[in-house]
Amino acid sequence: MTTSPGTTPVTSAESLAGGVGVRRNAQGQRVREEILDTASRLMSEYGYDGASISAIIKASGIQKSSIYWQFDSKAAIAAAVMERGARRFFDATPLRGTRGSAGTRLHSFLRGIATNLDEHQEFLRLFLTLVLTNRDPDVADVLDRVRTEALTRMREFITVAFEGEAPDVAARIGDQLAGLGVALFDGYFLAAQIDGPHGRDQRVRDMAKALELYGHAIAATARP
Repeated sequence: MTTSPGTTPVTSAESLAGGVGVRRNAQGQRVREEILDTASRLMSEYGYDGASISAIIKASGIQKSSIYWQFDSKAAIAAAVMERGARRFFDATPLRGTRGSAGTRLHSFLRGIATNLDEHQEFLRLFLTLVLTNRDPDVADVLDRVRTEALTRMREFITVAFEGEAPDVAARIGDQLAGLGVALFDGYFLAAQIDGPHGRDQRVRDMAKALELYGHAIAATARP
């Protein structure tokens, strides 16, 4: 037993039990991550229907009981995969950092997003695959939240790029161009799957220029 002034004595058995609990939690987290890694790979390759629990068990080597200890359904696994992938993707995309004109900032932002897309291809491929193949409402809810956050981030990017304008004008530009910016990146990602990295930089420049010109046109009509 160990004691210190003013504290409740801790027995060796309690200390041992605490250590065992920490190890079990760490082991449980490793199993959870392995399940999500396997499910992400299978769903991005074969779609939601093609990544059954039995396929996840076979590919990961994890027992069925361990999978159901972590998740109560395949839909819960898919939702967790998307939540984790979205967090990693959005956290890796900085909002600020470049100074200069709206065009310079837009190009820097979009280049950063493009690099992030290239580094998280499995997540984006899975997102598009689930949009096309998933029929579970719980997974659809997560997909909607991911899309909403993408629109919110794009709106912030564009608003910051045009912050040289009056705040209400910059906000209007961000509101009007957020959907277009996300749509352009949908096309960018699909083109990258078809054409590979060839033409990547030019596509980013073209997207930035299109948003810059459109933004300036909106600003011209919004100024007093």
